Amino acid sequence: MAGATAATAAGVTASEGSTITINLLNNYISGDAGNHLNADLTGDGHPDLTITGAFYFTVPHGYYASFRKSYVGVALNGVGAFAFLSHDYGYGSVRLGSKTGHFYRSYGTPSLIGSIPVFFKDLHINGGTPTRGSLEVTVAYAKVQLDSFTYNTPGQGSRFGPAVPDQGSSLGLLAMGAAGILALRRWRAAQERS
Repeated sequence: MAGATAATAAGVTASEGSTITINLLNNYISGDAGNHLNADLTGDGHPDLTITGAFYFTVPHGYYASFRKSYVGVALNGVGAFAFLSHDYGYGSVRLGSKTGHFYRSYGTPSLIGSIPVFFKDLHINGGTPTRGSLEVTVAYAKVQLDSFTYNTPGQGSRFGPAVPDQGSSLGLLAMGAAGILALRRWRAAQERS
């Protein structure tokens, strides 16, 4: 799934820290559309997230083809995510960690959004040192969607040690296209000036 990540922020100067967010595209599991989860959040070819117990299915319910029920579930770094949807009657339930919601047509809680802690290593991020981040997840209508991944780069003289420029994932920059190339060029120019 090479197109599953795209960096929204690139370039860090060596003197200041920064928050980096990577928007994740087409990284989901759905009762109707199947499993498209990708544990490589930074695009370096190594998993940054533990995905276990993933399941999805849709079963017929009643006489008409539109009468069906969809189920999906997965554990992301040990945090459970589950969703159920009855397509014919418009009711269902969602769960993310300890949060739950139930809905019937336009009443109730059809979706939950939450953050899951992630601890990862990427040679292009913070010089390959272990880095903490958070993964934003949405659970709604028999779908678990990985939305974005956020982490910090430390500033010079921070309690994490000297700043190491974040080179960004080449796969993330590739997914950004021309904007990624321009961001990389601006970052390199800033590095040469400092």
